[in-house]
Amino acid sequence: MQGGESIITIGAVALLTFTAININNSFTEDDQFFNQTRFGLEAIALASSVIEEASQLPFDEQSWDSTKIEKIPTDFTIANSLGPDFGETDFATFDDFDDFNGFTSAETTLQNVYNVSCNVAYVNPAYPDIESINRSFFKKLTVSVSSKVSEDTLSLSYVHGYWYFN
Repeated sequence: MQGGESIITIGAVALLTFTAININNSFTEDDQFFNQTRFGLEAIALASSVIEEASQLPFDEQSWDSTKIEKIPTDFTIANSLGPDFGETDFATFDDFDDFNGFTSAETTLQNVYNVSCNVAYVNPAYPDIESINRSFFKKLTVSVSSKVSEDTLSLSYVHGYWYFN
């Protein structure tokens, strides 16, 4: 092999190596993007299912008390007592919206384990992002979903309003 042929061969091998490394990096980036997208979709589905479950329940334990003719916010559960009552441990036993306060679970899919946590608080409808210690006709549920495969935590919120007819 002459000097010129050696240089061309070395150049071809270097070009092939450079191309292989770029293709490998591209596949790795695509894999990371795919995993992040899958995490996002699964996390949204989990958070949405919790919100759906909670939104089907009555606003408060006191909201279905038929002995109270006119419902006013001071009839509802005080802010620091929001959460499940004794014996209420999961979706099947929850009987009102604020039972989801403090609820946590680990949900397993085919390829991941997600940690789901919930927070329920009273809010003023003019400032729904600020929790209130004052009872009102509005409670906000925030569902947070995290996983070891993602640096991000997904949070979805839902504001539940109380309406009644005399």
